[in-house]
Amino acid sequence: MLNILRRIQADKKPRTRVAGSGCGPGERDKLTGAVTKRAFQKKVESVLADSQGNGCLLLVDVDCMRRINESFGRETGDRVLQAVFDVLRENFRAGDVIGRLTEDSFGIWIVGLSADQVSGIRRRIAIVNDRLLHNGRGLPQVTLSAGAALGESGGSYRELYEQARKVLYHVKEGGRCGCEVYVDRRSD
Repeated sequence: MLNILRRIQADKKPRTRVAGSGCGPGERDKLTGAVTKRAFQKKVESVLADSQGNGCLLLVDVDCMRRINESFGRETGDRVLQAVFDVLRENFRAGDVIGRLTEDSFGIWIVGLSADQVSGIRRRIAIVNDRLLHNGRGLPQVTLSAGAALGESGGSYRELYEQARKVLYHVKEGGRCGCEVYVDRRSD
């Protein structure tokens, strides 16, 4: 009887959250498992095309990735990118979509996030940065810089991307390891 229970428990695998569930073959980055850039953009555009679609585009850049690759080697750099994706996946909801947009950057589409909820993004990125700095995996310490922009039904992915990119670069110029949210100054 005891052996049967052990086998049943061993067969039960913990359910893991998968960013961008419902993605088909070829829509995942081979290294990290994140959604590809193309699939990510399509998913965001699909939400924005919906009459009830809204959310937040968060662009996340791994700080000093070139230095990590040069100092520790590409294999270690790849493990760092995998760890970054794992920490992002653990700290965002299962319904949010995480895509790998470039060599060292990710996009996160936070489903249904509105302007009155956006303050939590800075806090979440601070938690992610803390976990990456204290990773316990024997990897080099790394931090993220992030820029966010709110999107609503009928909005443009390209415009949203440019808004998030603009504040991301502001964070990078200001010393990295942080997050800013785009605010449309014209509406003030």
